[in-house]
Amino acid sequence: MSTTTSCDTHPAAPLFSLLGKAHTMYLLDRLVRREPRPWRFTELQRTLDMSPNTLSVRLDELVDAGLVTRTQYGEIPPRVEYEATEKAAALGPVFGELRDWARVYERPSPSHSGGQE
Repeated sequence: MSTTTSCDTHPAAPLFSLLGKAHTMYLLDRLVRREPRPWRFTELQRTLDMSPNTLSVRLDELVDAGLVTRTQYGEIPPRVEYEATEKAAALGPVFGELRDWARVYERPSPSHSGGQE
């Protein structure tokens, strides 16, 4: 009997694993749908309110997955920019569908509505 589960063999398993990590979906949504342009590290950190360590790790993972490009310029002070790849941009409609789904099905609970019921 095989010990491989259907999750292990799903064609999108590596993507699901990456997207399930903290802040990854917010980061990709920003790069792909909300403001698709080159971003500097400090801009992303400030905009997404992420710790520098977490942002650095997530960006490295997204670069390794081919979803983000990292461009380093030979300037003083050093400049590095991150941008979604075509592969990541192809996920744009998925993010749009998730947003539409959330608008329909994810209603704030009374505890999240400022105490109003």
